[in-house]
Amino acid sequence: MKSLTRFALTSWFVLSLLVYGSVLVSPKWVAYSALVSVGVPIIVVANLLLLIAAAIMKTTKAFYFLVLLLIAIPFINVGISFSGNDDLEEDGLKILNYNVKFFVDARKDNYSGIISWINAEDPDIICFQEFQPQTSLVERIRKNGNYEEAIFKDRSNLVIYSKYPILDKGLLLKDSELNNILYADINVNGDTIRVYSAHLESMGINPDKIQNPDGIRHEYESVKMKFLRASNSRTEQIDRMLVHAENSPYPVFIAGDFNDVPFSYNYFKIRRKYSNAFEKKGKGLGVTYNGKIPYLRIDNQFFSDSFKPKAFRTINNVYFSDHFPVIGIYEISR
Repeated sequence: MKSLTRFALTSWFVLSLLVYGSVLVSPKWVAYSALVSVGVPIIVVANLLLLIAAAIMKTTKAFYFLVLLLIAIPFINVGISFSGNDDLEEDGLKILNYNVKFFVDARKDNYSGIISWINAEDPDIICFQEFQPQTSLVERIRKNGNYEEAIFKDRSNLVIYSKYPILDKGLLLKDSELNNILYADINVNGDTIRVYSAHLESMGINPDKIQNPDGIRHEYESVKMKFLRASNSRTEQIDRMLVHAENSPYPVFIAGDFNDVPFSYNYFKIRRKYSNAFEKKGKGLGVTYNGKIPYLRIDNQFFSDSFKPKAFRTINNVYFSDHFPVIGIYEISR
């Protein structure tokens, strides 16, 4: 019996380490690493429950689960935050990021709700993804907020608005791609920064089809293949963006819909080079997707060392899209 228990404990320990380690393995090297990393929060919660059970039973096996939880601290830090600051009245550069889903849920009032909401928030810089650049809304937002905009109306569904002068702009990916990465060089009170608005490859999964066991079973192969393909595409897109950002002569700010959860190779790759606003100043789980797949934080703001975050909030009472907007306030130092 002891040998069986020891085998089970060793197997669980190894399994936990393999799942944790999956975030270090590129989907371009091992396709299934992205799928395995989805299990990270499950393993972390399981180890917490096992630690509690072992402690109640007063068994020395609690030590193993404690070690596994200590190893998982980076995952806990990216997944939940308790001590942030969500006071958006702080002074500083206010940056709004939002996948707006073409504002399909705001057209009934001719976008007046959108204009009023933007005016109330009054951000200095706005990064929109899945934005329809051919509508009159482009000009209305520009005029109402006294913004300049970086936009390629015939080439992407991204826009960056700025109350400060935009010096340069560009797209990183091919014109034919639905998803893209837009950048703008912005002069903020004499300091030039480079802002990226990213909309990375989506999985194209219909949540309505996987809301019950039968749907999950029937759609499993299709969902799996879409997930693996999209993860690999996002890795390539992130590689392109990071190379471009590394060559930037200015401090870098990256906002967008990354379509990746924090427990992924792609998220950790960006995190190794840039800080994340939710991790620094967020509160709670920071859920940014309000669709039928729960507890997803896929919209983020990353930044280089020249940015000092002062406050960050997920605006979870705004329903113009199937995403929630996020807002951060920053100081810029050279």
